[in-house]
Amino acid sequence: MFETLLSKTFAILSLQFLITWATTVYTIRWFRELYRQGKLGITATKSETGQLDLHLDFAVIKPCFWLLLTIDIIVFLFLLFVGTNNLSIGLPLFTVWSVLTGIALALSLLSVDENLGGKVLAITSCITAGAAVIGMYSGMNSAFLGPILFWALLILIIGNIVRLIISIPRAGQRVMAFFGCTIFIGYLLFDFNRLSEAAKDETYNTWPVAMDFAIEVYLDVINLFLELLDLLSD
Repeated sequence: MFETLLSKTFAILSLQFLITWATTVYTIRWFRELYRQGKLGITATKSETGQLDLHLDFAVIKPCFWLLLTIDIIVFLFLLFVGTNNLSIGLPLFTVWSVLTGIALALSLLSVDENLGGKVLAITSCITAGAAVIGMYSGMNSAFLGPILFWALLILIIGNIVRLIISIPRAGQRVMAFFGCTIFIGYLLFDFNRLSEAAKDETYNTWPVAMDFAIEVYLDVINLFLELLDLLSD
C-alpha cells in the first residue's frame, strides 16, 4: 500500500493534519463550553453575521501557554533528532507534536477570531495543493530557492522578535505577514520539488526519509496558516 516515497510521506502528513485539525476544533469547542459555564473569565461578542467570538483573558492562561510552548519545543527536538530514524518512536512523537500544535492553533485563533479558521484553512489548503502540483509536476528546479528562503526566513524571525519588543502599526504587521506568506509558499514549492526529485531514486524510498519530508512540509503548512491568519485578522 505504501510502496513509494510519495505514498509514505503523504500517509504520514494526512494522519498528522487530521490529528491537528481535530485537536484544534475540540479545543475551541472546549473553550466555548467553558464560556457557557462562566469559567476562566471568558467573554464573547457576536459578529455582524451572528457568529460567537470568544475573548480570552490571556493573563489567566499565560502560564499554561508558556508551558505548552516549552513542551512543544522539547517534543519537536526529540522528533527531529531521535524520531526521524525510528518510526516506532517518531510516529508517536509526531502525533504528540500534532496535538500540541492543534492546541496552539486553537489559542491563536481564539486570540483573534476563531471564526476565521475555516476561511484561513481553505486558503491554506488551496495554496498547498497548488504548490504541490507546481513543485512536483512543473519540471522546475527549485534548488536556487534554498539560500534565498533561508535568509528571508532569518529576516522574518528577526522582524517577529522586534515585533515582540516594540509596537508596530497594524499596517506594518500585515506587511510582515504577507512577507511570511511569501516565504512559506516558497518553502512549499522548494520542499515539494525536493520530494519529487527524491522519489525518483529508490534509495530514498524509506520511512525515515518520508518522515523527514513530512515534518518539513507540515512545518511549511502550519506556518503558512499562521501567517495567513495574521494577515487576514483585524
